[in-house]
Amino acid sequence: MIDLHCHILAGVDDGAASDEESCMMAQIAVDSGVTMVAATPHCNLRGYFDNYLTQALRDRFLHLDRLLKEQEIPLGLRAGMEIYMTPEVPRLLREKRLLTLGGSRYLLVEFDFDGSFPWACRMLRAVAEQEVVPVVAHPERYRFIQEEPERLFDWLEAGYVLQLNKGSFFGRFGRGAARTAHWCLRQGCAHAVGSDAHSPYQRTTRLSDIHAYLSEIASVAAADALLRDNPARILKNRPVRPVRPDSGSGEDIG
Repeated sequence: MIDLHCHILAGVDDGAASDEESCMMAQIAVDSGVTMVAATPHCNLRGYFDNYLTQALRDRFLHLDRLLKEQEIPLGLRAGMEIYMTPEVPRLLREKRLLTLGGSRYLLVEFDFDGSFPWACRMLRAVAEQEVVPVVAHPERYRFIQEEPERLFDWLEAGYVLQLNKGSFFGRFGRGAARTAHWCLRQGCAHAVGSDAHSPYQRTTRLSDIHAYLSEIASVAAADALLRDNPARILKNRPVRPVRPDSGSGEDIG
């Protein structure tokens, strides 16, 4: 499996607090069947976690990669960011201050949980005009999607990628997120499921539990598509495929 949304990089946001915790998270991932993660620290959260691309941030990614090799933890690492959407994001992209997922054309983005759907649509269009494909992190957690999940069909038609959180299916983020995550699965409004892990103690990097759960309520093929196949396509800069609950993936899109 491949985890595209993981706060495993130490000391840069509210994720791993130390190298030790990073390694613990990596080992949990490997033990659960994960072969690769994209380290996606929060970015563009002004006053909290700016994390724009600098040599210092590059060095942190390289340090973690070396550390995993030294500890003989067989987990591939790719660089990325979870970018909080503000009007400055298109300019930051042009200035090359933001990282896509593994150097692909796919950009992981998030919104204010209490934001508005029209504003989110405007921002996604503005980002797409920069020749990247938005990957919307945890759409099931946004109130404007919980209120009208059918809005996600517009984003699918526009070619945006939808990444659900593992914890949403298990009620970690409340009933609204759980209900909407299951709706997304039933309606084919999901391309990938990630851990959004923040520590080795809770919201962890373990993905074997969500693979088993998705296999049970949908199908093994759907679980594989959400947790392995589409994430691999994203990191290889290939089109993702829509996932149907009964049979996994269909035709290429995006």
